Amino acid sequence: MERIKVLILGCLSLVAFPMMAAMDVLSFGAKGDGKTLCTHAIQAAIDKAGVQGGEVRFPSGTYLTGTLILKDNVTLNLECGAVLLGSTRLEDYPPTPSRYISHINRYTHSCLIYAEGVKNIAIKGEGIIDGQGTHLNFKADENDVLKSILRRPYIIRAVSCEQIKVSGITLKNSPAWMQHYLDCTNILVDGITVLNHGNYNNDGIDIDNCKNVRIVNSNFDTDDDAICFKTTNATGKCENVVVANCIIASNCNALKWGTETNGAFLNFTVSNCALWRSEHPTIYDRDERTLGAIALETVDGALVDGIHIDNIVSNGFMTPIFIRLADRGRNYYDGGPSQTAGILRNISISNMTAKMYGLVTSSISGLVNHPVENVSLNNIHIICEGGGSEEDAHRRNMGDRNKEYPETLIFADAPAYGFFIRNVEGLRMQNIFLESQSEDPRSALYCENVENMSLHRFTFENPEPGAPLIILNQCANIQISGNLPVGINNTLLQVEGSANRRITLYNNDLSVYRQPVLFKRGARNDAVKCLDSF
Repeated sequence: MERIKVLILGCLSLVAFPMMAAMDVLSFGAKGDGKTLCTHAIQAAIDKAGVQGGEVRFPSGTYLTGTLILKDNVTLNLECGAVLLGSTRLEDYPPTPSRYISHINRYTHSCLIYAEGVKNIAIKGEGIIDGQGTHLNFKADENDVLKSILRRPYIIRAVSCEQIKVSGITLKNSPAWMQHYLDCTNILVDGITVLNHGNYNNDGIDIDNCKNVRIVNSNFDTDDDAICFKTTNATGKCENVVVANCIIASNCNALKWGTETNGAFLNFTVSNCALWRSEHPTIYDRDERTLGAIALETVDGALVDGIHIDNIVSNGFMTPIFIRLADRGRNYYDGGPSQTAGILRNISISNMTAKMYGLVTSSISGLVNHPVENVSLNNIHIICEGGGSEEDAHRRNMGDRNKEYPETLIFADAPAYGFFIRNVEGLRMQNIFLESQSEDPRSALYCENVENMSLHRFTFENPEPGAPLIILNQCANIQISGNLPVGINNTLLQVEGSANRRITLYNNDLSVYRQPVLFKRGARNDAVKCLDSF
């Protein structure tokens, strides 16, 4: 009898709270002709669906619209053949100022789809959202430092929302960033395609002070940064983030942390991704079409702790790996305090193959008395172009370049073709293969002010015979073992400076070098302990 009562109550519950039917935008007066402005009709459907929660359906057709505001428990479903077309009239994008204080508020006023403080929202389907970002009304003023970004709308912007799902759709042609998620929790981006070329700031997706994020099974092709993580409020943080099984093309950085780095970045896992230079021409006036495959930064005081990157293939980026701790000290709201230098530690990159496009070496760099800490590189194969200059090969005293914009180009003149490493404590490099496609007078590896480092099983192919493979400048507690040159080399290690100490060589075949170890610029012989026979 009790079981029958339960079943009856369950049926009554279903009757009392029926599932709401999908709201077809056509029934609210929208026209799918691509010419009629449908903002009010679509918003009416969203408002109706938001009363009890439901789906707003876009059948095949082209729907011209301005800013739409999402509500709790609303899903936008763009069916196959449906195109949500952003208006090209600036007046159709009224300001949507965020209540959340953030550096982004300085240059974000409007967007196509906006949500703030809502829960359980989704955008899905086989359709397309097209921002028409190349239209003349969105043309940037070249004399404006920010390239008129204040009048160029984003496509999707969600602030302080919970439970967001974006799946299946194609996003293209934003006038600025494509997607910006700020102070949100539980985000799933699954199986989307992003094509964003033709205007400045054409990022693919920006995750900003968000928690519990998954970006999976998706394709990105962008002129600016493809997948970018930011913390534009010092009280917030990005944490528990997974990126997996993505194909990423960019004319800038493929995977980037920064530059806005006021809050923390904690617990990131990136795996099984293919990165390459976009086939589309860049809008920026520069010879270098790409910057970094992986760019990991803290320059505004952020703690970066626990980044694991694995199984990456990269082709065509100028710099495969760029890890940078600096002290730009930019505040996140007008009149706010500047933060002291941040912390960058516990970084792991493994199983990566990268073919470079250009001469700008990979780098790991911190500041004097404020080093990058605990970095592990394992199973890394980098194919370098080679052809660097003698002038760069002998360059020293480069300065900290602390206030320069943190991008790979700041070390374009570094004295290494493989890795430039400076102000680092705790570095493990194992199974590293560096090959240069043409002779290069720069060393494969240049290290300055580095402590507690192990270099195990390096392979160097086709460097300049007269260049030392490794240079240690003012380094301490260093172990070098199991290294294998391919070709003719004069010197494995050159030690420079009087502050070097406790450098140990073991399990290396030094018989292949004419002068296995050289001491320069005041370096002392007792700084190196060699357990190998010459």
